[in-house]
Amino acid sequence: MRRTGLILLALFLISFGLYAQAPVKKALSIDDFETWNTISNQIISNNGERVAFVQKPQQGDGMLIVKHSDRLDAIPRGNRPAFGSENDFIVFEIKPHEDSIRQAKLDEVKKDKMPKDSLGIRLFGTNETVKFPKLKSYKLPEDNARWIAFLTEPAPAEKDTTDEKKEKKEVKQPGDDLVLFEVNSGDTLHFPNVTEYFYAKDGASVYFIQQKKDTLNTYSSVHHFNTSLGQNRELYSSEGWAQKAVADESGSQYAFLFSKDTIDEKVYELYYGTLESEPEVTVDSYTSGIPVGWSPSENGNIYFSEDGTKLYFGTAESPEPEPKDTVLDEEKPKLDVWSWHDDKLQPQQKTELDREKKRTFLAVYHTTLDRFIQLADLNIKNVSPIRKGNGNVGLGYNESPYLRASSWTGKRERDYYLVDFETGIKREIVEGKSYARLSPHGKYVVWYEPEDSSYYSRSTDINNLDPVALTKLIPVNFYDERNDRPMDPRPYGVAGWSENDRFVYIYDRYDIWKIDPSGERVPVNITKAFGRRNQIRLRYQKLDPELLHIPLEKNVLLQAIDEKTMENGFFSFDFSTITEPELVVMDKYYFGNVKKAKETEKLIWTRQNVEIFPDLWTSSIDFSEAEKISNANPQQDDFIWTTAELVEWNSLTGEQLNGILYKPENFNPNKKYPLMVYFYERNAENLFRHQHPAPSRSTINKTFYASNGYMVFVPDITYKVGYPGQSAYNAIVSGTQYLINEFPYIDEKNIGLQGQSWGGYQTAYLITQTDLYAAAMAGAPVSNMTSAYGGIRWGSGMSRMFQYEHTQSRIGGTLWEKPLHYIENSPLFYAPKVNTPLLMMHNDDDGAVPWYQGIEFFVALRRLNKPSWLLTYNGEPHNLKGSSWANRVDLSKRMFGFFNHYLKGEPMPEWMEEGIPAIEKGENLGY
Repeated sequence: MRRTGLILLALFLISFGLYAQAPVKKALSIDDFETWNTISNQIISNNGERVAFVQKPQQGDGMLIVKHSDRLDAIPRGNRPAFGSENDFIVFEIKPHEDSIRQAKLDEVKKDKMPKDSLGIRLFGTNETVKFPKLKSYKLPEDNARWIAFLTEPAPAEKDTTDEKKEKKEVKQPGDDLVLFEVNSGDTLHFPNVTEYFYAKDGASVYFIQQKKDTLNTYSSVHHFNTSLGQNRELYSSEGWAQKAVADESGSQYAFLFSKDTIDEKVYELYYGTLESEPEVTVDSYTSGIPVGWSPSENGNIYFSEDGTKLYFGTAESPEPEPKDTVLDEEKPKLDVWSWHDDKLQPQQKTELDREKKRTFLAVYHTTLDRFIQLADLNIKNVSPIRKGNGNVGLGYNESPYLRASSWTGKRERDYYLVDFETGIKREIVEGKSYARLSPHGKYVVWYEPEDSSYYSRSTDINNLDPVALTKLIPVNFYDERNDRPMDPRPYGVAGWSENDRFVYIYDRYDIWKIDPSGERVPVNITKAFGRRNQIRLRYQKLDPELLHIPLEKNVLLQAIDEKTMENGFFSFDFSTITEPELVVMDKYYFGNVKKAKETEKLIWTRQNVEIFPDLWTSSIDFSEAEKISNANPQQDDFIWTTAELVEWNSLTGEQLNGILYKPENFNPNKKYPLMVYFYERNAENLFRHQHPAPSRSTINKTFYASNGYMVFVPDITYKVGYPGQSAYNAIVSGTQYLINEFPYIDEKNIGLQGQSWGGYQTAYLITQTDLYAAAMAGAPVSNMTSAYGGIRWGSGMSRMFQYEHTQSRIGGTLWEKPLHYIENSPLFYAPKVNTPLLMMHNDDDGAVPWYQGIEFFVALRRLNKPSWLLTYNGEPHNLKGSSWANRVDLSKRMFGFFNHYLKGEPMPEWMEEGIPAIEKGENLGY
């Protein structure tokens, strides 16, 4: 309230002209970060008349904002909103006060007693808000949303105080309370002990499972609630466990898993029924066609095809009860056996162990044919349906022949198979490729051949199996022309298909090509090379996630980015024509988060640049009648901000490069500014990206540093295979020297370096090659490529070899083929040449770059008496977790203090001068 009053007073004084001059803006502080708002969960109603979004500070309670016409309604702590399909209400979670959660944690409140979410329902007709406490979840149907279904925690059972006999132990009942709220009347129905619930898509049916226990047994029942009649009907009830209930889109067919086993390792049967018939066992371990010893699995997804003719589910080997253990734990050997025959290394096997234990294999039950077909198997483990499950064929693949080599190639090669869903017959159709896709109607498989940089297709008709070269004779490239890694460049991709698989639309760098997958017609550049002539990349903006094909009956939007200016925007285009796209909007912004109303041509979207936060806008589909509907951070006007400009220079090898130079908005060309240089690979396309103030997860916040009197330079880097370190030097040092020579306001004696991960490696390398930089901060750097080559990416369990041989590290060969390249590109071997003070962060749960890489470099610098510090955040991964606010603030303070000391001459913080002994850990932060 106090801040609101101050704002109103300021506006009053301005209106009377009592301010002789604008107030002096202040520099951002780290304490300001927590008040900065973000926008999320933005939605638009089906009719496009209402928009809702969540606005939340980085620390503290957020609010749900609902916009209608000129009215903005703010709902405190609202979250995860959803509009009703008839546009007459909005439903949302209400989060507890964050202060109350914090206090409960301080009071060591048990988890089940912590403050809980509530459900809120705002009825637009009366503007009334109905609330329900102790929310677990809620669901709405896509259509006919007259009832809202949600789960709440059950109230504690009341004890019978009249029974003087010895109190019997109560059996804790499973599940939660299902509440059905009728929007029009406000009536509620309650169903206890509900373990699952869901809506059929059309909103006419709610299905749910109830479970009840006594001292010996568990009983399950499956229910159907008719939303039109407001009536509940029990469809099935028996002793045992029911789960994974599903229905088709109309709600007239349903299925579920059921087991009577009382042991933990339950074997399930698949039941199928309709609202006109009793459910029956459809598939069990004895069904014809199911592999011996297999059964329907509780770990697989169950769903109907869109047309309801197919029921998909997962099967797996039936679980067996664990034998009674007769060996003591200390009598068992504990080890991992690594074998050179293994497809995957032991760490990767262990990382994927839970997933593999729960792996299921796709199967289908044809509801109209009463036929079971096993689709996936131990060889072809993955099979994907098409056309929302309606298709009679699908694409499966086997990657096992290529898994072992993928440890060093980094490729995901596979043998692809056409799978007949009516017979289960599998036919190999593409061998050893990475980019094969089945067309929406299953008539063609299209894939990319890295060997000749071309797309190919093959008909799925058994009588026409010859591959067709689709792009081989087109005189433009369909692969990433800027690829500078020692690997086959990736293709630009496929935009989509026309109806009935008649044409496939494929991207080159700039334009879109219409190509007949049969090869009978000549390919056509339907955007008439407009993109290439203007160096504007054009990409299809899909606005309806339900569409299987690109619509030809109306214009669609194409996303666009101008590679010369980095401007972003949209063009309008008709895929049925051959014409230049029509400009809709192109400006010095980055546009994103585009969503369309289901029933109208209304859009919501965000736009941003360095100076403008990505607030939410609404408009028509041609971006006319644009209206800004959020103002998340008006406090930005109180602070010194940043500007950004594109700079160009030639590298030390003569290549023209781009970069971004950020300046304080109060820039004075007559002053000298310290310069921060941050980099990764290419960043110039981020010229119009906004970076709101926030504590660091690993890198500098450019806005914060510019606000505090720094210039920030972000150069693009291109690479020569075998020389990643020298390539970084050629780009970064040349860019820095260009700024020094061209701009006298750059303080050449006070320039800092900062990078994370690959940028951390390049930072470490640069300070072994030049004394140009006065201070450097490297996050998670590889310092020794010879030891990192044989290391493990502990997050995935994969070997790191592929990174050096074929991907980002760009050595282009093995350690024994190119030993000098590994040594020459390793900062560790040049540690004696380091004269630049170095701060590192390398965390002990880093799953990408092994922690010991940072340690190797630190102990070498320490041995050489070089000024160096290593920050290790306990339990943190490669980058600090987004939720680790205290650690992020701590890193921000230490990094800022480090650079302020070396680049601005401020006093050295205690943690740098004295260190923090382990005995003082957690007590003395040493800022």
